[in-house]
Amino acid sequence: MYFHPMFFPQPMRKNNNKSYILDFEKGDVNGDEVVDNVYLIGDKPYGDGSPFRDNIRIKIVDGKTGRQYIIPLQENAGYNPTIFLGDFTNDGVNNIFVAIDSGGSGGYAFYYIYSFLKNKPKLIFDFEKFNKDNEYEVNYMDYYEAEVIEESDKERYIINLEYKGEEYLSEIYNEDGTLKESISGWVNPLGGLYPIDFNRNGVYGLYAEQRIAGRYNADGIGYVQTSLEWNGSNFSPFFQTIGIFGSQKKDEVKKVCGSDFSQVKYIYSENIKDEKLEKAIIKLYKLKESDNTRYYYNRIDFDSDGVPEVFVYVVGSATCGSGGCSAAIFKESNGEYEIVSQFTLVNTPVVVSDNKTNGYNDLIMYVSGGGINPFCAVMKYDGTTYPKNPSTQPKLEEATKVKGTGIINDEINLNTGINIGF
Repeated sequence: MYFHPMFFPQPMRKNNNKSYILDFEKGDVNGDEVVDNVYLIGDKPYGDGSPFRDNIRIKIVDGKTGRQYIIPLQENAGYNPTIFLGDFTNDGVNNIFVAIDSGGSGGYAFYYIYSFLKNKPKLIFDFEKFNKDNEYEVNYMDYYEAEVIEESDKERYIINLEYKGEEYLSEIYNEDGTLKESISGWVNPLGGLYPIDFNRNGVYGLYAEQRIAGRYNADGIGYVQTSLEWNGSNFSPFFQTIGIFGSQKKDEVKKVCGSDFSQVKYIYSENIKDEKLEKAIIKLYKLKESDNTRYYYNRIDFDSDGVPEVFVYVVGSATCGSGGCSAAIFKESNGEYEIVSQFTLVNTPVVVSDNKTNGYNDLIMYVSGGGINPFCAVMKYDGTTYPKNPSTQPKLEEATKVKGTGIINDEINLNTGINIGF
């Protein structure tokens, strides 16, 4: 915690690089009981066509005097920069919470919380300090277990790896349950930080998540989940757990379908925001900011014309139900995305079969929920579009040898996917 050495009150600079308002909130942040305007501003070095932002900083306009203040950020470049105002220190005055996605494959992000009491900025949460204070050792052990050890106080957690499935375990363990070789994993830097009013009294704490990686970064085996609260001088943990992923959906699909999926390659969704794609999604589903929508996408050339289409899986209160969520296929034309097909009741992963009908790849979708007996549906292109509802389509015949690509092979939860910006 310290006063930012680079803080200074100033008017907005005028230069050749135009600054943009990236996010905006209103609230009393200096304690004078007058509402202030708080902006997150930054540059678009690659124009509107890129979601990347840099030179990100906080701008505060004092509601009483109109005076402007700028707070620079140490890590000031990334994606989806947002601010949130809330009382974290129990003094009745809002603090300024800043989040910026790094865009890196590790899924980590940059987080800061500032106090601005009496117009004096004070950094009260710094993600880099949190990462330094929360480092772990990860070791695989015999008999399908992994240990996670907190390095500072040696707190130890054990993860049972049997949920990862027989195929996964057979790569690592001998038939007697012993390790084939020594394996060490790691815990990633802070990937999710969420303000939560734990006691419902208007004072916010923090819920932090760090992803646990196994043999490689995409081999996730769980999360370190830490709850923190302000103790008068800093944020300290008051509760910590280890969360594990559910059983792999692709294994469930194989079991229900009763077919051979050994020649299907599964891939994760892309993690770079696409603002033009977001606009197309918002238009298609008539979304509002309050819908809290996230999306996952993969680029696949469904019609083999050399130009990939985009398969999008849309998760949120306006697009999901008990039987699954909505999805769509878009094709880019003249710099814009045009709809090819849209789907309801979709579960992931979706298998893009090498088999084609009317020039487009068949889709295999897992149908479950909503009172439906689970099965695998085959979706065939009719020359114009795909069927909308997989629950009404023919079942995949048992013992079918499927070749293709399994897309959106992600764990679908609150910490994955890309948040749609408005």
